[in-house]
Amino acid sequence: MAAPYLLSPDGKLIRNGVVHFDADGAVLGVEQCDRIDSLPRTEYHNGILIPGMTNAHCHLELSFFRGAIPQHAGMVEFIRHVVSKRNDYSREEQVERAIEEDLSMWHEGIQAVGDISNDTTSFPAKVKAMREGRTRYHTFAEFFGMPADADAEEFYHRSVDPLLAAAKADGLEITPTQHSTYFMSDKLFRLAADSPLMSIHFMETPAEVEFFDRRGGIYDMVKESAGREPDFLAYGGHAERLVASLPKEAHLILIHDTQMRRQDMELILNYFEDVTFVLCPRSNYYIDADFPPAQMLYEAGARVALGTDSLSSNTSLSLAEEIKWLSAHNPDIPLEAVLQWATLNGARALRLGDAIGSFERGKRPGAVLLTGVDFLSMRLTDEARTVRLF
Repeated sequence: MAAPYLLSPDGKLIRNGVVHFDADGAVLGVEQCDRIDSLPRTEYHNGILIPGMTNAHCHLELSFFRGAIPQHAGMVEFIRHVVSKRNDYSREEQVERAIEEDLSMWHEGIQAVGDISNDTTSFPAKVKAMREGRTRYHTFAEFFGMPADADAEEFYHRSVDPLLAAAKADGLEITPTQHSTYFMSDKLFRLAADSPLMSIHFMETPAEVEFFDRRGGIYDMVKESAGREPDFLAYGGHAERLVASLPKEAHLILIHDTQMRRQDMELILNYFEDVTFVLCPRSNYYIDADFPPAQMLYEAGARVALGTDSLSSNTSLSLAEEIKWLSAHNPDIPLEAVLQWATLNGARALRLGDAIGSFERGKRPGAVLLTGVDFLSMRLTDEARTVRLF
């Protein structure tokens, strides 16, 4: 399989790239060839060849919400809409929509998904994908709340144990995760500190910046929910709470990061041994008309991956659209870097980097064609899209 450009295992776009696969889809090797359009027994495609992508943050179970929640309403109103409207749809509708969106992601070229679950609505879609040898899922059993210390353990097990048991019965990979650094009492947050892989919403919205100053809509919402002042304000900030509450060897994924400042990023990078920052730029714009700090993370050399969030806060579960959006608003970040974020970095975040994410010998990453590329400027046009080749 050949194309004018190919994303190499080291994250570089190489000219006239050829990738060889065996009959089972395992990579045999990558090379360059000046006459790729005339190679025997080689498929030629006009675009950029990339491995299957990883949607590192998704809420597949919310796929029924497409178009139901107004844009730019802010996080507090967004949460209220999700809570109030969720029961407007039958379980059958919710399951059907999740199956449809899983298939759509696969055909677009998404090889793996890091998916948040608060219930089992998305499990039939994941089981179907697994049985058909398609998308790989890592499910995060998400929990949140503000129980008193005496009730925290019972609350935790009541929240996650049914999900863990259902996933085990279905053969799905799953780990517990805290929802965020703001909607979790202190003891409850720490109960999952030894989880093998965590995916935490982090500094997503302006209201979170005000939280530790005891003001803002999210602070008011959490205080009202608990019936008392949050018991973790002494940490002084979201990054400080992470560092004080989790072991440095934790495998940590931090989602959104829109309001993260440089000092927050540096504190996190200097403490944790394995951290990935997942950006969901179109979701941030949908909710708060905001933008993630992609340039800051790129310059810091941090591991960055991409996600779509859900159809409650996005118009599609398309990583191609996330790549286009991010590239258009961050022209100083090379396209090859953004493509690395969408492929290998996401796979590594989900601890799947040994199997997918790059065209390395022995891996089975799938193959995806990115079209709509201006090869002179190495920028994407408005018509850019991805399609799965196999």
